[in-house]
Amino acid sequence: MAHMRGGIRTTPPERRQRSAQQTSNGDSMGQWPHSELEGTSRNVGEKERLVSGLIGGGLLLHSLKGPFSGLSAIKALLGLAFVQRAFTGHCAAYEMLGMNTHDQADTSAIGRPKIHSARAIKIERSITIQRSAKDLYAFWRQLDNLPTIMSQVRSVEPREGRRSHWVINTLPGAPTVEWNAEIINEVENERIGWTTVDGATVEHAGSVRFTPLNDNRQTRVTVTLHYDPPAGAIGAAIADLFGQEPGQKIAHDLERFKEAMESRTAVSQ
Repeated sequence: MAHMRGGIRTTPPERRQRSAQQTSNGDSMGQWPHSELEGTSRNVGEKERLVSGLIGGGLLLHSLKGPFSGLSAIKALLGLAFVQRAFTGHCAAYEMLGMNTHDQADTSAIGRPKIHSARAIKIERSITIQRSAKDLYAFWRQLDNLPTIMSQVRSVEPREGRRSHWVINTLPGAPTVEWNAEIINEVENERIGWTTVDGATVEHAGSVRFTPLNDNRQTRVTVTLHYDPPAGAIGAAIADLFGQEPGQKIAHDLERFKEAMESRTAVSQ
């Protein structure tokens, strides 16, 4: 495949010859395509490159829907930028900011997925619901209930022990994302804490707390999420621009949870 030009340096002839020899020997099998930005110029981690490709493809497809406009042009340009980011492993914005996610470890010393504090984002949203903490906890703990209140969750499949498999819708037109999660902190009728496992594409950890109010006739539900933004901080900013930022989604999903649970109360009365 020809190397891209226009602001990206090309490889000297002798290096191209060595690269061709390595490819013919199978050194690049199962890895991202080689580019002239290998080594010190690569500043985007492998998982981040994967999600950049998903976001870029989704933005490109979405830009083709409907009549041409300034917004669709912006989506197309951003999509191309994310696809190039995925292919080369290099992000010009990261270079300007002095950021590098390429060499960061993906696991902690005990083997659990690691939420990188340097780029992790914390979100916390709360809502008051006219139901007891016991009722709300019971609904949430039945994990296959969650797709009915979480707009981007396609399915949740409980698995052995405290593990579950999640399938998540991403940007319009982009493929779904899947991961495994494990409940790591649980107190009945009070809280549920979880983290992703097995090298999830979107690493995160979070909790939901149920705080009784007004003699347990109401409950304050608080969701806290720590996550590495898909495609890094740049991806988080783009997602925010197009209304896909997780904080907005959590607030919306809590409203759906409130509506569903309070309507159940009305029916039962």
